Amino acid sequence: MTSRRSFLEESAVIVAGSILTAQNANAFFTYKPKHVIILGAGFAGLAAANALVKKGIKVTVLEARNRIGGRVFSHKIPGEELVVELGAEWVGNSHTRIHELCKEFDLELLNNQFETHLLYKGQYAPKNKWSYSDDWNTKWKAIIGKYEQMTLRQKKQLDSYDWWRYLVNNGCEGRDLDIRELLDSTDFGESIRHVSAFAALAEYAESSEKNEMDLKIKGGNGMLAEKLADAVGRDHIFKGHVVSRVDQRSRQVIVTCINGQSFTADTVICTLPTFSVQKIEWLPGLPEEKLAAIKSLQYARINKHPILFKERFWPEDFDMITDLPA
Repeated sequence: MTSRRSFLEESAVIVAGSILTAQNANAFFTYKPKHVIILGAGFAGLAAANALVKKGIKVTVLEARNRIGGRVFSHKIPGEELVVELGAEWVGNSHTRIHELCKEFDLELLNNQFETHLLYKGQYAPKNKWSYSDDWNTKWKAIIGKYEQMTLRQKKQLDSYDWWRYLVNNGCEGRDLDIRELLDSTDFGESIRHVSAFAALAEYAESSEKNEMDLKIKGGNGMLAEKLADAVGRDHIFKGHVVSRVDQRSRQVIVTCINGQSFTADTVICTLPTFSVQKIEWLPGLPEEKLAAIKSLQYARINKHPILFKERFWPEDFDMITDLPA
């Protein structure tokens, strides 16, 4: 079976082969730098820094924001023992690397699975009291069953059109299609008319039963970023440093920030979002293939609006989808 990860790797093999020869590939993987600059203090950047520090390599982490954690942002409500996840909310059962890091830093993972209620066309249905039609459930089971036998070529074909069209072509209609739109659009942050059919099918065929919405870190998901930062050493993390240029034209890499400060190292690891990567002046410039990939990657929009009540009046596992305006 071709997974999402191997799909991307196999799709890029021709491009990678044109850039990295066998000889310099071997040198790349055996070379041990003395100093590495890491762009971004999210989980990826901090985990990379932690791994390098364990190998005795000096690291400098540059973070544009005045906080660490990247898209993980655990907000503690003043005066309350409550944490609101304003960013990434779940640790999936299959997120093995996060599980390993939580174990390494003695962070407890708690159940964070929800049971969905439905309010559709004025009719309310509590959890476990609503479902898709029997006809669509049968078709969906067949679709998921066929996924494992799909070839890379077939998956590339799926990647050329949207999820809504795929569902319609496979017999999803009416109420079933409406509910899929409501549920699936919350996963991708856009209407399913703007989501790749391959991306969506892979998401649901390869994920856990709850679609990786399984667990959370006790005290907030941001606790992992804090533990990683402590392990790396806070004095090696520079917040409020927006990178403007990365110069790789000499034997060493020079990274310049908009505040005028420069850092020099043997190599750079970039963990920034592609939108931020585009704002940096790269010397020499990035390969055309990489620029094209960066420009084609879409970003979705998901809004969270926390409301604090004096007391809970809903079950701990409650969530709801509705066709009404939020």
